[in-house]
Amino acid sequence: MIEFWTNLSYTTKFSVIAFFATGALGIVSMGFLGLALYFPVSFLFKSYPGHNSWHGDWVWPAVIGVGMFWSFGFLIAGTAWHYLTEHIPSVVVLRIVYGLILYAWAALLWWGVIHNNVG
Repeated sequence: MIEFWTNLSYTTKFSVIAFFATGALGIVSMGFLGLALYFPVSFLFKSYPGHNSWHGDWVWPAVIGVGMFWSFGFLIAGTAWHYLTEHIPSVVVLRIVYGLILYAWAALLWWGVIHNNVG
């Protein structure tokens, strides 16, 4: 198992560690990570009421859940990096794609939560 881990690329190792770290942080932060993820994507949801008007039993589990499920974005982005390295030689472009995948995953998670609970 140690040999397998040492043979992985830096980005793959980072993605796996970030997956576990943000998954734990999502629950330990008691929703702060999920709420922090809402602010960069909030402009996409102008047709829904803002976070100050959210109330009910769904809010706290949703904020905690988004923070925890966002960790899967690191695995998705790491997999994309692995397959795109053959086609994109620039590390800068790969990092931008990695960040955009994390951003899009946060937006998708928040869209699902807001679409099903607010309105």
